[in-house]
Amino acid sequence: MNHSALPRLHGAAFSESPEDAYASLRAAGPVAWAEIAPGVRALVVTDHAAARELLTGADFARSPEHWTPLPDVVATTHLALLRPGGLQHVDGPEHERLRGVLDDCLAGVDLHAVRRGVQRHGRALVGGFAPRGHADLMAEYADQVAGHAVADVLGCPDDHDRIRAYARSVVDAGPDSVEAAGKLMRRLREIVRAKQGSPGADLTSRLLAHPARLGPGEVELLLSSMVLLGIAPTAAWIGTALHALLTEPAYAGEFVGGAVTIRGAMDAALAARCPVANASVHYARRPAILHGVVVAPGVPVLVGHAAVGTDPARPGRGRPRDRSHLAWSAGPHHCPAQALAATVAEAAIETVVDALWDLSTPTRVITGRPGPFQQCPVHLGVVFAPDRRDGVTGAAGGGADGVVDTSAVTHATGANAGSAYAGGADTRTDEKGVTTGHAVSA
Repeated sequence: MNHSALPRLHGAAFSESPEDAYASLRAAGPVAWAEIAPGVRALVVTDHAAARELLTGADFARSPEHWTPLPDVVATTHLALLRPGGLQHVDGPEHERLRGVLDDCLAGVDLHAVRRGVQRHGRALVGGFAPRGHADLMAEYADQVAGHAVADVLGCPDDHDRIRAYARSVVDAGPDSVEAAGKLMRRLREIVRAKQGSPGADLTSRLLAHPARLGPGEVELLLSSMVLLGIAPTAAWIGTALHALLTEPAYAGEFVGGAVTIRGAMDAALAARCPVANASVHYARRPAILHGVVVAPGVPVLVGHAAVGTDPARPGRGRPRDRSHLAWSAGPHHCPAQALAATVAEAAIETVVDALWDLSTPTRVITGRPGPFQQCPVHLGVVFAPDRRDGVTGAAGGGADGVVDTSAVTHATGANAGSAYAGGADTRTDEKGVTTGHAVSA
């Protein structure tokens, strides 16, 4: 194997054109080697059938303890997301026990209240930049509204900025990834201690009160999975769907007339540009064969969810209401919070589209997030009429650090301004207030 020639799932070239890396991987076979961080190699699955085989089979484990180079490589690289410590890294009966508790407690989340909370936060954020006539809907809106939503569900609304920043650093797989993961776990420990003394109507309190009598460390483990696999992927789903609505010719005019719904764009985004690019890491317990490829013990095998979504041989690709993309993973570790993520994303998109009905973006070209784990715009610059603030209320928003990044926005008019999109949202919901449809696996 020529390591220097391996496709790289990190760096500037990958962020700008991930499709090139996935094409190289796909040409090498259904399961092929890639570099996922400087000097760190892994097998990546790009074939839909092979991905389903891996996700639903029993020959591979999820615990990073099976990774041969652990702990040295993981502890000294940017890959904190692959370190032990989340539900997604637990196998067998222990996973079944913890997952059962999480499923029970998530079932108690009031999705109508979540939707109202997202709308409230969304209006407040929009109110901060609406008078300007331009904004970065990724940093100033999608990232922040997702952080607010998860913090509200966990019962720590005042912590949304901190936990969002920690989660972003871990998922971006930068040089501060390991440090951010440590800070996140310390903060979650403090939140759990506070809820032990003063429980409320929130997910953390329900986890602590569950009849299974989880220990504080186990609750922290579940909360870390909710934060790391919830905030960044949901924000990415919001940003990617908004970018599609504003730039893709297939939606031009049809969205205005109601032929294309917000929910339709959200579903399409899961397949065409999956928010979680490469995840669902497995390790062979013993020599194994995956879709004809020999996998040695201790080798990390990632599902390339983004590549699987665009696999030309994927069943159902391009069909209406296509759900074969595996963006939610599959098997025992499929995403436990699909309804919650869908509620947050749909309400966030509805809110900003309704408030800024003449949104447009000057450019179709975007740069993606760094690192192998996520696929979404770094920035999503938009322009709109400053006086179009119908339904906008609330306090000022601001960028990730309270600073507006105007480099992401180019004022444009006429033909260069892109298509304007008007109108309302698709509000068809089920009895819990959502319509279910990013690759999160726990």
